[in-house]
Amino acid sequence: MDFKAPIDITTVLTAVKKHRDILKAVDKLDASEVLKHFTPVPGITDSLELGKVEGGSISSKYTGKFEAGKYLGKIVPRRLVVRPVVMEMSDEPERYRRTYIAEVPGTLRKEHPFELWLINHGHELASNDLLFAIFTAKYSADENKTDIQDSFDGIGTIVTEGEAVGDISSAEGNVYATGELTRANIGERLLEMWRHMPRTFKRKKNIKMFISDDLGDMYDDWRKDEGTIVIGLKEDTSDTQHLLGSNNRCELVRVPNLPDGSQFVMLTTKGNICYGFDKESDFKSIKPFFSGNPYTFDAAGKYLIGFQFVSVHKSEFCVNDRPVDPEGSNPFGYIEVTITPDEAKANGGKWRIQGEEGWRDSGTYVAVPGGKEYTVEFLEAAGYTTPAVQKKTPAAGAVEKVTGTYVVKSE
Repeated sequence: MDFKAPIDITTVLTAVKKHRDILKAVDKLDASEVLKHFTPVPGITDSLELGKVEGGSISSKYTGKFEAGKYLGKIVPRRLVVRPVVMEMSDEPERYRRTYIAEVPGTLRKEHPFELWLINHGHELASNDLLFAIFTAKYSADENKTDIQDSFDGIGTIVTEGEAVGDISSAEGNVYATGELTRANIGERLLEMWRHMPRTFKRKKNIKMFISDDLGDMYDDWRKDEGTIVIGLKEDTSDTQHLLGSNNRCELVRVPNLPDGSQFVMLTTKGNICYGFDKESDFKSIKPFFSGNPYTFDAAGKYLIGFQFVSVHKSEFCVNDRPVDPEGSNPFGYIEVTITPDEAKANGGKWRIQGEEGWRDSGTYVAVPGGKEYTVEFLEAAGYTTPAVQKKTPAAGAVEKVTGTYVVKSE
């Protein structure tokens, strides 16, 4: 390209077609740092209904006849919606000539012409834009909102909306209350979150625990403080790849695109978290066009993108009780329960939210959608009268404290 002469679009298009094999795709550049941990679903031009059988059991003792009363489970549909994202560039190519010369040695310039370098540079910028929208984007129908953050619903938005309607909560078993994570407790809290998952989940492949870069550094510092010993030497604790105590079953995925200060943690599998698009070629679709200004390089492209979970059932998915964005609103209300006396706890005293399967120990709490009424019930303790149920309506972001007092039974 002659930087001083008007741009010949025909020549540029010919160069793009001739060297198309070295064009880089948006989803294979910076954004791939996160997308590689998701399952790609191509061929979607609008939306696709996902679904997975949840629950179910068909085995029982044979009594001489078939009852045909067993339950295959249920499919809870979730819709993956893709929306368009445009890539547009218009600038004077002379401004980038020095960078091109520095990055592409003279012997390679025939195979890497400047026109393609400009388009690849556009794809690189688009990929970085996508990377930092994957978790935080929220679709807006307002035509005046044109940022990529307004183009589709990101993972964090899907989680937050699920929390707001109650599909994701402690009562559903897919929220684990870690509380605030610190250098002193992060190792134990993340391991507890892993251990609370069903055994069937722990046998799955490609299990991922997504944490921010900052939490990853905090986890490394915790391991350093623990002084893990391997064959008489301290183990290297930098960039820990798997959750300690998970037998290398749970990969720690450090994502760079969560908001600053986020303590959000998500535990699921690669197969359960999907990104949809139409054609792979759309991710390298930037094409030059003549804008009327013969001295600017103008190009545009478009791709479709969307995200969804196959299932948020507790057997497939779990998040902690920290919001994706610490500056945003927290949809959770909290119910914390203390049981007295200690002897009643020792004799089996526990509590739960009515409708839950398992019982909880004294001093623990649940995260549930705020503004709704919940019933706290108590488990029998040998030798004690069980406390009456209590109804609580925690506000979003607030904690309702409950005391369950067991009374010794009179003889």
